[in-house]
Amino acid sequence: MRLALRQLFKSPGYTAVAVITLALGIGLNTSMFSLMNLLILRPLPYPAKEQLVRIFRTTPQDARGNHNVQSFLDLRRETAAFLKLAAYRQWGYTLTQPGRSPENLNALRVSAGFFEILGLQPELGRVFTPEEDHAGNHVVILSYAAWMAQFGGDPGIVGQTVSIDSEPTTVVGVLPEKFASLFLWGPSDVFRPLALSEQEKADRADTSVQVLGRFDQGLTLAQLNTRLAAIYANLADSRPREQSKDGLRAVDLQSSTMQPGTDVATLMLLGLAGFVLLIVCGNLANLQMARALSRTREFAVRAALGASRSHLLRPLLLESTMLALAGGALGVLVTVWGNAWISSQIAQNLPIHFDLTIDWRVLVFASGLSLLTGMFFGLAPAWLSSRVDVNDTLKSGGRAATGDRSQHRFRDALIVLQFAAALILLSATGFFMRGMQTLLARDPGWTPAGLTHCVINLPAARYATPQQVLGFYDNLEQRLRALPGVENVGIGWTAPLYQLLATRTFLVEGREPPAPGREPRAFVNAVSPTYLETLRIQLQAGRQFSATDALGAPRVVMINEAMARALFPGENPIGRHLSTGDAGNRASAEIVGVFHDVGMAGNPAPATTPFQVFQPLAQEPWNYVTVLVRAPHPVTEPLRQAVQALDPTIPVQLLNTADELAKTGTRALELITTIFFGFSLLGLFLAALGLYGVIMRLVVQRTPEIGVRMALGAQWRDILTLIMGTGFRLAAIGAGVGLLGSVAMSLLLSAMFAGQPNIDFVILPVTTAVLVIVALIASYLPARRATKVDPIEALRAE
Repeated sequence: MRLALRQLFKSPGYTAVAVITLALGIGLNTSMFSLMNLLILRPLPYPAKEQLVRIFRTTPQDARGNHNVQSFLDLRRETAAFLKLAAYRQWGYTLTQPGRSPENLNALRVSAGFFEILGLQPELGRVFTPEEDHAGNHVVILSYAAWMAQFGGDPGIVGQTVSIDSEPTTVVGVLPEKFASLFLWGPSDVFRPLALSEQEKADRADTSVQVLGRFDQGLTLAQLNTRLAAIYANLADSRPREQSKDGLRAVDLQSSTMQPGTDVATLMLLGLAGFVLLIVCGNLANLQMARALSRTREFAVRAALGASRSHLLRPLLLESTMLALAGGALGVLVTVWGNAWISSQIAQNLPIHFDLTIDWRVLVFASGLSLLTGMFFGLAPAWLSSRVDVNDTLKSGGRAATGDRSQHRFRDALIVLQFAAALILLSATGFFMRGMQTLLARDPGWTPAGLTHCVINLPAARYATPQQVLGFYDNLEQRLRALPGVENVGIGWTAPLYQLLATRTFLVEGREPPAPGREPRAFVNAVSPTYLETLRIQLQAGRQFSATDALGAPRVVMINEAMARALFPGENPIGRHLSTGDAGNRASAEIVGVFHDVGMAGNPAPATTPFQVFQPLAQEPWNYVTVLVRAPHPVTEPLRQAVQALDPTIPVQLLNTADELAKTGTRALELITTIFFGFSLLGLFLAALGLYGVIMRLVVQRTPEIGVRMALGAQWRDILTLIMGTGFRLAAIGAGVGLLGSVAMSLLLSAMFAGQPNIDFVILPVTTAVLVIVALIASYLPARRATKVDPIEALRAE
């Protein structure tokens, strides 16, 4: 130990460089692991969490579907003997407080038993009672964050009355801070009883209910799924025809928090960070080898005095281990900085909070990675260097050792490995940037530029009838049209900026219906007559909606081109009829128009364009809508003032230009691209630095040979070619190996961006060329020094 420490202190420059580069490599990997820990590994804070499940409805189109209310009630009744179930759905409410602007609250409406199933005790007060799970009970439970933000953490909040949706509501409890789970419950501020109305119970087309369960201790998850399949099959007759072939799937609650692709994306980030660490280890292994070679005579003397090979190995391994542990300790600080940067970037660009705290799992990972890293870059150089020929070494006098063939092969293999890793990093960055470019260049089918956007939620207590809701929208539209410069105003359930809200199945009237479960499913949006003009969505055939398409008038719809091509190939869909709803309560609507396919601006396009149906907002008004105003300049403040002039208790949400909101959809991808770019630059720099060091040492070792060549008439060009050729050869072999990994990376990333080729034959040659150019530059600098060798001095030194 003391010998190893003495050697490290004798070379402070080497020690500092090694610790800093290790800190970068280990810190970056630990930061990526922190992300994986948050998204995948961190356990949920509930007792006996292995018995908690989410029950998904599976369809041919979706393996993680939600339920309608009646299906949940049937399922709860039939599984009561071995499974406790609760339902919840996302909702929105408006909080009004004296002297403050109204605020929108994200909410969960939960059925009786929800908190008991989770085994959750409130921070203050109590949870809901079964008797409160019916309409008319005005009670609320606050999240910890809402309690602190809205009420300053008032310990006497329980029992107080607050105004929610303009109705007096009693606070009965506050949840503990640990309950918050963005990936499970979403951004939930308050909780209200599910309180199903008779109309909600009868609506089998509304599949917005999610189901949570806790199964008996004697069951396994596989046994539970077997029982659920049998029960759901027996309930097939009670479901709508289009849901008769649906299935059920229970997924443990921990796994259900992961969105599809989350595990792949986080593993990919961790893997790319691993390539950076691999390059760091390659550099340090070469440095360790060079240091060990400079101590060959010392090893020979120690061996001659009776030291065994293990005695020679031990201090070398201790050196690398101490360097790695020091780098790991400093790497934790790099992790803290990296996590803070990632969290700040997410907070600036997305309305969510990432809790990238360092817990025991992260520390164990950092410690284990440090030890593995020390072994990785220290073992092979130590093993090769401890193999000493005592006689030859002592006979050679004071001349520096240049290493045997196996050591040279190992050195070359490290350079090849580093450049292969660097090419994979470069290619991954290129693929991602190309995908982003394709995404941003894609025509979404509408024009975000010039649009101002907001979302409003009319309190159901004061806007209880369709006439009241539509009256507010008409008045708002008139006010907005009167604003200077406003060209058009559109109102709809949603805008093509974020996820579409509702899907329904449709049947073409006059045709034999498809097999159960194979009915066409389309995203539905209810829009005002001027919605298409406001968003500049092109009408391909037929007409737009008009004022005559009112509440109580014959139902009409417009469909997108993709749906028209699929359902009416070679036919004119105008005038045909679609039906939707339960078998006993189907609604028929005439197709009056076909509009251009509309994409989600700023989001990766799906592999196939989804079916979309527009229907008149007047025929199915919602209290929760998106308002879009087209004007040559942003009208955010006038839009807010117009809403609050009509009703000052209505909060205005997501008030921004559509351009800015569209960019929000790409922010996560832009952050990943930035991380990729940073990894690739760092990896390329470290690989070039490693090659530079190896070639420079090669020049020093071959100085006598270079002197002889020049004495025999070799020109500076010959020497330059000789030295640079070595660097080029190693980089070219590394590029060849790296191309295999780059192709695999291309196949993996192509799935993330629609329209991206499986193998990108533009990025691969470009990144390979960049790698080779960098290698030539790294080789040129020491090669240039070799051309200036004085033959006489070189031969005299020999």
